[in-house]
Amino acid sequence: MKHKTIGSLKKTAWDLLSRIIRLTYADEGGTVQCYTCGKLMNWEKDGAQAGHAIPGRHGGVLLDEEILRVQCYSCNIGKRGNYTVYTTKLIEENGFDWWKRKLSEASKVRKWSRVELQEKIEHYRERLNQLEKA
Repeated sequence: MKHKTIGSLKKTAWDLLSRIIRLTYADEGGTVQCYTCGKLMNWEKDGAQAGHAIPGRHGGVLLDEEILRVQCYSCNIGKRGNYTVYTTKLIEENGFDWWKRKLSEASKVRKWSRVELQEKIEHYRERLNQLEKA
C-alpha cells in the first residue's frame, strides 16, 4: 500500500479543520458571520471559508486554530484576508502579547511528520463527527 505524501496529509488535515472551524461558528440554522466584515452566510452552501490571521498557510500557521476564523470569500480571497480588521479584532480579544507570540511562532519553520499529521486527521475526524451529531 502506497503512503500518502506529507503534502496530501496536510491538505486532508486542513480540509477537515476548515470544516470544523466553519461548523463551530455556525448557529443552529447553519448561519455563520464573516469575522472581518460581518456578512451572514451558510457555513457550507455560501462559500464560507476558514481564514488565517497570519498569511502564508505554511507549517507554522496552517493548523493553528487560535488564529482561524470564518471569513467570506471576498474578505479571505478578494481582500487577501482583510488583515487590518482581522488582526485588530484578535488583538482586542487576546491582547498584544498573545499576538506577538503568534507572530513569533509563525516565523518558525514547522515540519510535520507523517505520524503527527495522521494523528491530527484522526482527531479532526472525531471532532467533526461530534459537531455533526450536535
